[in-house]
Amino acid sequence: KETYIKDLENLPETVKVLGINDYQFLDGYKKVLEYKNSGRLKNIDLFLPILEFRIKKFGGHKEFKRINLHIIFSNELTVEIIQDQFLNTLTAEYNLSPEIQTDDLIRWSGAITRSSLEDLGRKIKATVPEDKIINFGSDLEEGFNNLNIDDTIIIEKLKKSSYFEGKFLIAIGKTEWDAFNWNDNSIAEKKHVINSAHFVFTASETPASFYNAKQKLIEQKVNNLLLDCSDSHYNSWSINKDRLGNCFTWIKADRTFEGLRQIIKEKDRVFVGDIPPHLERVQQNPTKYISNLDFNKVTGVTNSEIWFEDLSVPLNSSLVAIIGNKGQGKSAIADTIGLVGNSKSYLDFSFITKDKLKRKRPINLAEIFEATVTWESG
Repeated sequence: KETYIKDLENLPETVKVLGINDYQFLDGYKKVLEYKNSGRLKNIDLFLPILEFRIKKFGGHKEFKRINLHIIFSNELTVEIIQDQFLNTLTAEYNLSPEIQTDDLIRWSGAITRSSLEDLGRKIKATVPEDKIINFGSDLEEGFNNLNIDDTIIIEKLKKSSYFEGKFLIAIGKTEWDAFNWNDNSIAEKKHVINSAHFVFTASETPASFYNAKQKLIEQKVNNLLLDCSDSHYNSWSINKDRLGNCFTWIKADRTFEGLRQIIKEKDRVFVGDIPPHLERVQQNPTKYISNLDFNKVTGVTNSEIWFEDLSVPLNSSLVAIIGNKGQGKSAIADTIGLVGNSKSYLDFSFITKDKLKRKRPINLAEIFEATVTWESG
């Protein structure tokens, strides 16, 4: 666990949001939150809980694989709400011995909990030949591996609950979906499962392979909102493409669940590649972009007048819009940026003037406050 947490802490500084993917339960997400709440993982701004389910749809015709459905939840939902209002409402059932031909029926049905999956695994192992038991894992492992749920039931549970309204997103794994046989008796089902999702997940080796995959989705006339993900089966120092942090997706949005939802309607907020062109321009010209504007009272001044004191204003290197009522400081910030940026247009300032900020009565605020601008170069 400690190795994994340290690996997360050493991710590139551009990685700020992580989805923690768990099968059936939220153990991994809970553990990461414990570390975050204890003061670790300060480099990550947001963790989102993701539940992955193997659904009752097969992909492939030679090597059969279940199609994986990912449910991305808002971080505003507690683990308890997801557990109590969603996971505990999911049920499944299996007949493990012939229902008609025997009086000794072995059947499993119930809600999905750790103990019920252990019970499922135990009953599965009780119905296999004795010489095959050596090939089976623990009761929990076998129950876990054999549980598959109808995707329509999963989505229906979420949509019907008021707890999850606007608080979940659905993604489908492209690799398994690709393996879903595409013929005249499965095409509708294949299209339905991907078109019912908000996103499609993939883990590409290169940006070029990502765009090839996206182009195929476009040609197939299905949902092509494809996101490249770090399918983290290996630590970051591995050369395997499915290593922690190997992700080409950039999203221009607030670092919130709502920011992720925004890309459904505004797909141009997504860039897939090594670095977005705008960020590359900033990195190559760090003396031409402002990162921060700070206000403070001049050292040694004892006057109790309060203005923009101990205030730090981060500035985005793209478009910045400042909104507010009259007299709330919009012109003050604009004029101050011009002043500390050595603007030649200081005669056109509308606030740092003798009639306003620099007026003598009751006090000349301009004399007791100072500002500093920090460029991207530091």
